[in-house]
Amino acid sequence: MTLRDYWRVVLRRKWLVVAAIVFTVGPAVGLTALQDPVYQSSGDVLVDTSSRDTLFGSGSGTYVDPDRKIQNQISVLQSREVYDRARTMLGITAFPPGPSGAASNVNDLVRVSVRSSEPAFAAQLVDTYMAAFAEVAKERAVSSLDAAAAELQTTVEQLQAQIDAIDDAMAETDTDDDTRREADRRVLIDQQAGFKQTLSQIQVDAALETGGVQIVRPAFVPIDPVEPNPTRTAMLAAVVGLLLGLGAAFLLDYLDDSISGPDDLTKLGRDLPVLAIVPSDASPDHRPISMSRPDAHSVESYRTLRTNVQFLGLERDVKVVQVTSAGPGEGKTTTATNLAVVLAQTGASVVLVDGDLRKPRIHRVFATDGSYGLTNNLVGESIEMTLTPIDPHLSLIASGRVPPNPSEMLAGRKMASLIEQLKARFDYVIVDSAPVLSVSDAVALSQHADGLIVVLHAGHTSAPQVRKALDALEQVDAPVLGIVLNRADAKYLPDAEAYQYGYTDQASKR
Repeated sequence: MTLRDYWRVVLRRKWLVVAAIVFTVGPAVGLTALQDPVYQSSGDVLVDTSSRDTLFGSGSGTYVDPDRKIQNQISVLQSREVYDRARTMLGITAFPPGPSGAASNVNDLVRVSVRSSEPAFAAQLVDTYMAAFAEVAKERAVSSLDAAAAELQTTVEQLQAQIDAIDDAMAETDTDDDTRREADRRVLIDQQAGFKQTLSQIQVDAALETGGVQIVRPAFVPIDPVEPNPTRTAMLAAVVGLLLGLGAAFLLDYLDDSISGPDDLTKLGRDLPVLAIVPSDASPDHRPISMSRPDAHSVESYRTLRTNVQFLGLERDVKVVQVTSAGPGEGKTTTATNLAVVLAQTGASVVLVDGDLRKPRIHRVFATDGSYGLTNNLVGESIEMTLTPIDPHLSLIASGRVPPNPSEMLAGRKMASLIEQLKARFDYVIVDSAPVLSVSDAVALSQHADGLIVVLHAGHTSAPQVRKALDALEQVDAPVLGIVLNRADAKYLPDAEAYQYGYTDQASKR
C-alpha cells in the first residue's frame, strides 16, 4: 500500500475516526470538569556546589561533581527528615503534600514545588520546606564540623599527654637524654599548635556555617490551577482518540472483504473486466433514472455499460444479456432496466424480460400489470399476448404469476424456444434473473444467455460471496461478461472530477 492507499482508507472510515475522537474527548473533558482544582506554588534555593578544603590543607580533598551534589541536596530536600521538620515548624499533625525539587540547567538553583488544593497553603508549604531544608542542611554541615573538631580535640589531648610525660621524665632524671627529650618535646608542641590552629578554624567555620543552602526566591500564592487542564486533557484525549480511530479504521479495512472499487477485484482471483461503475443517484420517480433523469451522471455509467456490451458483441454474438447478482438488494433490477432503456435509446429494438420468478419487480418499475407474462409464455401462450410496449423501441415481458417450480421452468426447452423467438424479433434481450446464491434460478437460466453481467453493491458485497457465485456460474460454463459496481463511491468513477463539480456528461463539461 502507498500513502495514497492509506489516505483512502482514512477517508473511507473517516466517521469511525471522528467517532473515536469524540467518544474519547467527551468523557475526558467531562471527568476533568468534575476534578477538584490543584494549585502549584514554587520557590528557589541556591545550593553551594564549591568543593571545600580538607582539614589538612587546600587542594588535598576529593573532587565532587556539582551536578551530583545538587542531586544529593534534592534527595535531602525530599527526605523524611525535612518533611518531619516542616510539620513541626507548622505545628500540624496531619500529613501535607510533600515537596519536589528540580535542578536548573544553567545555574545552581533548585526549584522547590508543592501542589495542594488550597493555593495559600501550597505557598506556605513551599516556604516551610525551604526553611526546613536550610536548617537540616546547616545542622548536617555543623554536625560534620563538630565531629571533626571532636577528633582534633582528642588528638590535641593525646599530644598534651605525651608532652606531660616527657616533662615528668626530664624532671626525675638529669642525664644526657634530656637533649633528645627536649627535641621530641618541641616536635610534639609544634604538632599540637598546628592542630589547635585547625581546631580554632573549624570552630569558627561551625559558627559561620550556613549549610550551603540559601533561599533566593520565596513562594508565591498561585492564581490559576495547574490541574485539571481541560485544554491539555482535550488535546491528549484527541490524540489518543485519533490513534484509536486510525487503528480501528485500518483493522476494519484489513478485515473488510467487501468489494469497494476496481482494485478490490483482485480479491476474487479472477480476471474479470469492470463494465461500469455506477454512482448512487436516486430516481425522482418509480421509473428507471435513464428515463426520468437522462442527464444524471449515473446514466453516463449505464451508457458506458451499453458501449461495453456493444463492443463485446463485435467479437461474438451477444444479444441475450442476463443480469444477476450474488445476493439480493445489490441493484441487478436497476441495472437491467436502465441498460434496456439506454440500448433502446440508440434505436435498437429491446425486450426486457423479468426472469426473477421469486421476487419480480420490473412491472413495478414501469407501473404495469405483473400477473401476466413470462410464466404464461412458458405454458404455451404467445409472445404477443405478454408483450407490453414501453416506447417505440422498448418492450417488456413481466414475470407473470410466481410458479411452484421456477428453476425447472427456466431451465426447460420452452424457455430456450422463447429466447430464440425473442432473439429473432429483437436486437437485444435483457433478462433480469434472481440472485445466484439465493436460488438456482440464475444458474438454470444462464444456459440460454449469450452473456451474464454480475452486479455488485460496492462496499457491501463481500469477496467470498462473489467468488461463490462465480464458482456456481463456472460450473455450468456460464458466459460471464464482467462486473458492474453499483452504488460506488464517486472517486472510483472514470470522470470523478466532472462528477464532483456537477457536470452531467462530457458534452456539458466541454
